[in-house]
Amino acid sequence: MKFIKSIYKKEYLHQYLATVTASFSILSVGINTAWTSPYLPQITNGSYPGISITSDEGSWIAIMPPLASPIGALIAANLVDRIGRKTTTLLMAPVTFLMFITLAFAKSTLLFCIIRFVIGCLASILYTALAMYLGEISHPSIRGILTASVAFSSLLGSLLINLLGFYFSIFVSSLICAAIPVIHFLGFMWMPESPYYFIRKNMDKEAKQSLSKLRAADEVEKEFKTLSVIVNEEINKKKAHFWDVFTVKSNRLGLFIFIILNSTRKFSGSGPFLFYTASIFQTAEGSVNANVSVTIFLCIQIASAMVSLNVLDFIGRRPVIIVSSVACIITLSVSGTYFYCKDYHPAYLQHFGWVPLTVLTIYMVFYNLGLELTPIVYASELFPTSVKAYALALVDVISACNGVITLKIFQILTDNYGMYLPFWVFAMCCAVGLVLIVIYVPETKNKTLEEIQQDLVKRSGTR
Repeated sequence: MKFIKSIYKKEYLHQYLATVTASFSILSVGINTAWTSPYLPQITNGSYPGISITSDEGSWIAIMPPLASPIGALIAANLVDRIGRKTTTLLMAPVTFLMFITLAFAKSTLLFCIIRFVIGCLASILYTALAMYLGEISHPSIRGILTASVAFSSLLGSLLINLLGFYFSIFVSSLICAAIPVIHFLGFMWMPESPYYFIRKNMDKEAKQSLSKLRAADEVEKEFKTLSVIVNEEINKKKAHFWDVFTVKSNRLGLFIFIILNSTRKFSGSGPFLFYTASIFQTAEGSVNANVSVTIFLCIQIASAMVSLNVLDFIGRRPVIIVSSVACIITLSVSGTYFYCKDYHPAYLQHFGWVPLTVLTIYMVFYNLGLELTPIVYASELFPTSVKAYALALVDVISACNGVITLKIFQILTDNYGMYLPFWVFAMCCAVGLVLIVIYVPETKNKTLEEIQQDLVKRSGTR
């Protein structure tokens, strides 16, 4: 009860409002990312009227967003410090709206690829801008909830597009989803900009106005002075450059920690499961209808993510992600064994049709408790303001590369060997990631961004 009261204080209202309205942009990203789950099987098996695409073409449609991420990351790195985190996010709304409208009329492989490539750029820009924005406006006691809500919104988008995909055509679902960027723009335009950005631009009056909305009245002046000292010290040291992410030891350590977290997340199979959710359950031929399985799967995914939003700031990031990784290793191994038996010993599975939905649901519960939401929380915490734009852009490129690799691994191994092998490969990758997490990943619960940087400096100096 004490914990609940601590995270729902009245003075946090504007922080929550800013997070909710900003997260509508990521809801659109989640919709576009998971669009392949309900619609790709339809357009690749010839059952969708007017569209016929091969399996290989479909795999390229699926991986277009992560392929585009490096371009979006470069754009984001320049925009967030030039025009602000909030303005960057708002500018993506009309482009997202246009992409939904274009998607409604798409018929060819080329157009689908172009649309999803642009969407990949948008996603990269939004993840970079919002990770900075939410990390900078949030109080330390609720920073985990606010920054993790970005990934949570993406999950909601995945559920929404799968539900729409069961009942509506691409045309109708695209028009319905086009309303979301409009809601985002109209809601988020009233929210305050990051005070860090204003201080970097020597806009002290605007920074205080922003803090007056984001903090209790008696904290504004004190926090303004603290932020001013920190930001100005960073500016006065030297002009930040992209290579500072690599040449400064503490930044390099922060990047290494994120690579561990993101690689473990991606190589746990999350991307392929998101893109091919419906296909996986169709292949499993379990006792529950594939569409029902997908719906149950995603609803439980949302519920577990909601739990994670609250425990990250209560239990801590590190223990949650360790438990999550262990559970993923076990469930991925069991799932791989099921698909192996289905291919080579189907008689063994006569009474085990319930296994795919049950085990993959357990996987998704524990994956969302830690591996899904925690990396983006760390991404917003591990880097100083001076290089954060560059670092988050690089972080997004790394995430995209991991995403492309895992998607192609899944497609190639599944097409050539069967569904079982990618599950076993992902289980082994997750085990390697767990070892590295235990050794290198620190706890950041209830620490200010400045305290986290001080800890990284100390650790990097002794390694």
